Amino acid sequence: MLNWMNPKLEVRACSGKGGHGVFARHPITEGERLAIFGGHIMRADEEPVFLANKQDFALQIDEQFVIGAKYENELDDTDFLNHSCNPNAGFKGQIFLVAMRSIEKDEEITFDYAMVLHETVGVEACEMDCLCGNSNCRGRITDNDWKIPELQRRYRGYFQWYLQEKINMILGRTDGDR
Repeated sequence: MLNWMNPKLEVRACSGKGGHGVFARHPITEGERLAIFGGHIMRADEEPVFLANKQDFALQIDEQFVIGAKYENELDDTDFLNHSCNPNAGFKGQIFLVAMRSIEKDEEITFDYAMVLHETVGVEACEMDCLCGNSNCRGRITDNDWKIPELQRRYRGYFQWYLQEKINMILGRTDGDR
């Protein structure tokens, strides 16, 4: 097992959307740890593609490195965490997923992929249709969504550390402004 998932969570089929997601079996409090991501540290341009049309199972932790499963048999329940343009989870540090607000029993756990996706030189850009269905849905998810000022404000403190540092540099913030 490379990752840890809070025992209050479980994988279920997503009604109406197809596929699977991670859902709360019990109420979750704001700030509660939902998952810890681990795995092999690999160069971003060497991240394996296990299944046709499936990639980005690993989390980028640096300009050049990702952490995640290296082999298909290492995929686990955390790989069913879906994107939402109105998420209830975000990152603290590099590998900790936490509740951004209270989460009710049976609610799907989601995070905005803008919190982790980042374009890397030499790596094919990630772009996909968004299926979240929220009123504020962006329609497309891209590696450059983290550059959207409104998302930078909304998710401040919930981006992965390395990406928050990039944002801080662009905005002229210091380390203490995470």
